[in-house]
Amino acid sequence: MLKRGEHMPDAALRELKEETRIAGKSAKFLFHHRGRQKHHHVFFCDVPKSAKPRASNEISRCRWVHVAEIPRLATSAPTKLIVKALADEKRKR
Repeated sequence: MLKRGEHMPDAALRELKEETRIAGKSAKFLFHHRGRQKHHHVFFCDVPKSAKPRASNEISRCRWVHVAEIPRLATSAPTKLIVKALADEKRKR
């Protein structure tokens, strides 16, 4: 959620830290995804290679997974669509 006066890249880094306890180095805007109920702003964040995600009070569990595993995980429909869009974007480059 964007706080008053906050820039979107700063909000992305803050959310990353709040939800995974990982301090990102930078955040680059990639695209918007408008779901039925939420509008997602998708960013690419540089994080240290040694970063280990840890769940916070906002989420119950987090971990690194290979992108190929995501379709088999219990995730929201918007998350699956965002991951697919990211994969499609990567193939274009």
